[in-house]
Amino acid sequence: MTRYAILLVTSLALIGCVNPAPPATAPIPRASAGETVPSDKLWLTGSSNIRAFTCRAAMVNVSVEAAPEDFERTKRDGVPAVRRAALQVPVRSLDCGIGLQNKHLFETLDATNQPAISFSLADYVVDRSEPGSNVRMEGVLRIAGQERVLILHGNVSRNTAGQLILRGQREIDMRTFGIKPPRRFFGLLRVRNEVTVHFEVVVRPLIDPLGVLVSSLNSPF
Repeated sequence: MTRYAILLVTSLALIGCVNPAPPATAPIPRASAGETVPSDKLWLTGSSNIRAFTCRAAMVNVSVEAAPEDFERTKRDGVPAVRRAALQVPVRSLDCGIGLQNKHLFETLDATNQPAISFSLADYVVDRSEPGSNVRMEGVLRIAGQERVLILHGNVSRNTAGQLILRGQREIDMRTFGIKPPRRFFGLLRVRNEVTVHFEVVVRPLIDPLGVLVSSLNSPF
């Protein structure tokens, strides 16, 4: 067996091509009618020249400050008005299902020096012309210490428990954040530049004495 053939077989085994992770298009199950969505979810999908991958966040922190005094906007949008909102995901909570791939991901995202990915909402517009409420969100996304203004699109609906659920996805070119997708095994493995971020955020209609709505799988940051 030639040197390059050995490298190829070794690389395929190491990245889990023999037992591949779930396909990138596999959706996270949503709540059926009458079922309560238990927690916030965020996952990344992408691919290399060899296989597709999915990396799921075990920890998602969401903080939303309501604007209860803005009655007009609440009436117009059909959802509670929001003054500020932010989302944070610890980098090391991302799990791609393969230990070596996780290690490469943490190195690529500089998890030691930049331990979290975050998005801070600056403004939003709600469109109720279709079923549910479509939302255009503008904010600042921070990855690996680099910040970029980003537009996100999502859909807001309410389940039978009264929880507001925001769902959406956004493709991101990692080079925009100064991140060079990893290449391993002398270039035999090449991760593509684009990844898609999928999110399903539950905002429970609870207001504490300070007027803060909070949704979090763990504790708010």
